[in-house]
Amino acid sequence: MATLSSGAKVTLRGYRELYGSKVIVGELQAEAQMTCRRCLEPVTVVLESSIRWGLVFSESEMQDLEKDMDPILVEEGQIPLRQAIEDELVLLLPIMPMHESCKSEWISDTESVDISENKSPFAVLAALKNEQGS
Repeated sequence: MATLSSGAKVTLRGYRELYGSKVIVGELQAEAQMTCRRCLEPVTVVLESSIRWGLVFSESEMQDLEKDMDPILVEEGQIPLRQAIEDELVLLLPIMPMHESCKSEWISDTESVDISENKSPFAVLAALKNEQGS
């Protein structure tokens, strides 16, 4: 779960390319509060991205867009900017948010264990087999 620290800063500019494609380019910046997966304390995550959207009016037009453009489907003459910006923000969220260095109270166990000293997990089965076989 993430909460925006403040509103997102979005700068957008629209233009038409030489061959007729309508394009929106811009920058997106925001900060989100998430939970660090190491120490479970709040962590601020900076979200930044460049935007390059191609406006399309049907799903068939999506295939004709340049590969570096994300399609935005214009429905009923409206551009769903809010939804598109929210989608960009969600895609920018890290899967595992973490501090660069956590001040965790976690104490690692530094005692080394020699595996050869441990009994085999099958030793109990061998003992049962010997009891039943006798």
